[in-house]
Amino acid sequence: MKMDFGFRDKVAIVTGASKGIGAAVAEILAAEGARLALVARTPKHLEDLAARLSKTYKTEVAVIPADLSKTGPADDVAAQALRVFGKIDILICSAGSSQGGVFWEVPDETWEAAVQLKFLGTVRMVRAVLPAMRRQQWGRIVIVAGNTGRQPHARLLPGSTTNAALLAFTKGLSEEIMKDGIHINALQPGPTRTEHWDTLMANLSRGTGLDAGAFESEFMKQIPMGRVAEAIEMARPVVFMASDLASYMTGRSIIVDGGWTKDLA
Repeated sequence: MKMDFGFRDKVAIVTGASKGIGAAVAEILAAEGARLALVARTPKHLEDLAARLSKTYKTEVAVIPADLSKTGPADDVAAQALRVFGKIDILICSAGSSQGGVFWEVPDETWEAAVQLKFLGTVRMVRAVLPAMRRQQWGRIVIVAGNTGRQPHARLLPGSTTNAALLAFTKGLSEEIMKDGIHINALQPGPTRTEHWDTLMANLSRGTGLDAGAFESEFMKQIPMGRVAEAIEMARPVVFMASDLASYMTGRSIIVDGGWTKDLA
């Protein structure tokens, strides 16, 4: 029996869409027939992706550059998506990454950036799309919140803290919006090879006596699968949670980390 994800003609907003997990999610959604609003801070990357997806999959793609770390742009994104498509069915929040390091060397700016973009940017975006979803009594929201929110890492504390906050937000909000036919879930990705990976390894290796490459090799020994994931491997479960296949799932998270997290299955 062929599985139907139910994305044909659905309208999806994808934040952090210019690269990494967000771009991979956008690719799958476009292939499945969804119409897309791509959101990120870098217009050029969005425009290149939009042109390719539109040509390859013959679907409608809108580019909406926005800095979600600021108050206001999230509402503008939702309003523009409604003007272009007339509805909003799906929101994928994949914007924001946090750099780490030795705790006493991490400045306030790093913490503030994590809170403003990854956490508050997500809160703002969810708040902005809810009126449209509530009117139609249907919606799917998926938040990308790294697995360090459940398994904090001493040298990844800005990200660990904001990810934990996103998990609490996901669970708490799910019960409030369930009656409106809106489901919200989260992906907890483990180590993933995105554009930020090399910088992260360099920061984490400071003071260890290892260069970034050697540190990555040692770090990988914690991962039972022994490798870094590719973005597409994170995009697939995100798309599942946004689809009709996850119709009985809300307020939950899926850990995809190569077996890293030490808890019961």
